[in-house]
Amino acid sequence: MKHVFIVNPISGQGNGVEYIPVIDAYFKQNPGEYVIEITDRAGHATEIARKYSSEDDVILYSVGGDGTAKEVLDGINPGVTLCVVPGGTGNDFYKSIDQTKLSREERLKSLIEGENIQIDYGMMNGTSKFMNIASFGIDADINVYACDYVKKEMHIPGSLVYAYSAFKVGLKPKVIQMEMTIDGKMYERNIVLVSMANGRYYGGCFLPFPKAYMDDGYLDICAVKGPISTPRFIYLILKYMKGKHIGEKEIEIFHGRKISVRFNRDVNLQIDGENTKLREATFELFPKGLTIRVPKVRKLD
Repeated sequence: MKHVFIVNPISGQGNGVEYIPVIDAYFKQNPGEYVIEITDRAGHATEIARKYSSEDDVILYSVGGDGTAKEVLDGINPGVTLCVVPGGTGNDFYKSIDQTKLSREERLKSLIEGENIQIDYGMMNGTSKFMNIASFGIDADINVYACDYVKKEMHIPGSLVYAYSAFKVGLKPKVIQMEMTIDGKMYERNIVLVSMANGRYYGGCFLPFPKAYMDDGYLDICAVKGPISTPRFIYLILKYMKGKHIGEKEIEIFHGRKISVRFNRDVNLQIDGENTKLREATFELFPKGLTIRVPKVRKLD
């Protein structure tokens, strides 16, 4: 078995690159074949991942944040196992797998010596894969602000980047007209945000789906209807952060495998931490279509 570590040196303000000496130390103590590949541009992790097939008998380790993991996922070939090593700002995907408190050395050892499981993954427009969450509206606007300004210009602890951005950008949510078709059934809604989730967490601190499972064969969908006043939105955001929003009058929950959305204008989209802009999109879930390496001993709240 060959262990290929794809390291993003800028993830989490350098958290990813700090795993490099830990990796070297592990294999000095536990001899085995490994290689460390360091990314140097956007999309590089995808290119590296594409070099390896199941015939190479490899595990690909994404060492960085959710954006790095998405890049590796986009390039991964069928039959190749993916392992996410949390070295980013929010590490939202990893929170849906394991919340055990460990040192870097313990975390790396638990993953290398872990077990393989099958999980679902999603695909947008037939090309862009995601393991965790895609979302539109004010939360995507928040992610754009966090990535394009806060992370680059401000010295804020990683755990607070998205919370700070939420209260800078999210105080005046704009209404978006949406048509959404879920497994053949069409809904028309005025929304301020909509999230489609395989995992539980996103944005570093938000918990839209506290009971989501990555192997249940469905995407969980949360629509927050508008218009909504600023005080009410602040109230809902605080509930949304704790997973206590479900049941509020503005919240509508759906489940599905094939979803299409259309908006009345171009809107921001974040998909596993990556940002883009679009007016319509289609999403499809592939049940248990991805093999990932996880710790043998793990826990969730």
